[in-house]
Amino acid sequence: MSEIGNVSNSNKNGDKDSDNTGKNRSRLKRNKNSNRVIVAIIVLLVLTIATLAFVNRETFIEKQQLNNDAIFTVLENGEEIASYNMEEIIALGEVDFNANLKTNGKDPIKHQYTGVLLRKILEAAGVDYTNKESAIISAIDGYVVAVSIEKLMEDDNVYLSYKREGELLGTREAGGNGPYQLIISKDKFSQYWCKYAYSVELK
Repeated sequence: MSEIGNVSNSNKNGDKDSDNTGKNRSRLKRNKNSNRVIVAIIVLLVLTIATLAFVNRETFIEKQQLNNDAIFTVLENGEEIASYNMEEIIALGEVDFNANLKTNGKDPIKHQYTGVLLRKILEAAGVDYTNKESAIISAIDGYVVAVSIEKLMEDDNVYLSYKREGELLGTREAGGNGPYQLIISKDKFSQYWCKYAYSVELK
């Protein structure tokens, strides 16, 4: 009877060992599958981040190019006598300046803008000021602003701007106020500014 009992116990122990081995194999298999899933998720995240970074970079380059290609035109007697892209305008003497921007129902807020004095663009184009009373700035939406020659010739006042707080103003299509915006820094309520500016003519 004892031998039979020993054999029975051995069989039970063997069954337990087999069960434990099976459970361990199953656990290892689950762990391997879990690790594969985690690795797959990490790879997917890395690819997604890389793709987004590439798309954002391409979008930034495209926006930069659109701004660089934006042309500001100087007219005389209704005819174009000169035109400048952003790089050419910057080369005429980029400066930072402060101006107050007032929106409907709100107090004016001081911002830092970057641009070039408008008279420098006119001087580069060789415009004749003789018998001229004002500079007419036109926007792509049809808006027109007239600035007196006296005001135009003042230092630190009438600018063609393309940045605010170091960021490009952006195109109208992108929801911005540019690429170029006429800004009169001494205009405390920004009443005579002109966004989407694209040309100037003395009259």
